[in-house]
Amino acid sequence: MSKHGVRPGALHISGPGAPGGTRVLLDGEDIAAVLTGLTLRIGTENRPTAVLDVVLHDLSTDVAEPRIVVPTKTRALLVQLGWTPPVDGEQQGDGS
Repeated sequence: MSKHGVRPGALHISGPGAPGGTRVLLDGEDIAAVLTGLTLRIGTENRPTAVLDVVLHDLSTDVAEPRIVVPTKTRALLVQLGWTPPVDGEQQGDGS
């Protein structure tokens, strides 16, 4: 459980979907103000996946093992800029 009594990784989206009118709660914290995009994928074979595009000013977390997905295009750009991706447990996006 997180400090807010919400299951870790819980994502709740409410509102009309318009900027400024939508709440995006991640582990009980409203993160809508730092989002530049949100894609929700719901399939029949896998559990739902939310891809959050964020502008980070301060990243604090108490999640022991967060799953971080870097979209393929973003990953390629970061590598060109000198970033070395992690070897163990690395996550890669789907090409978006």
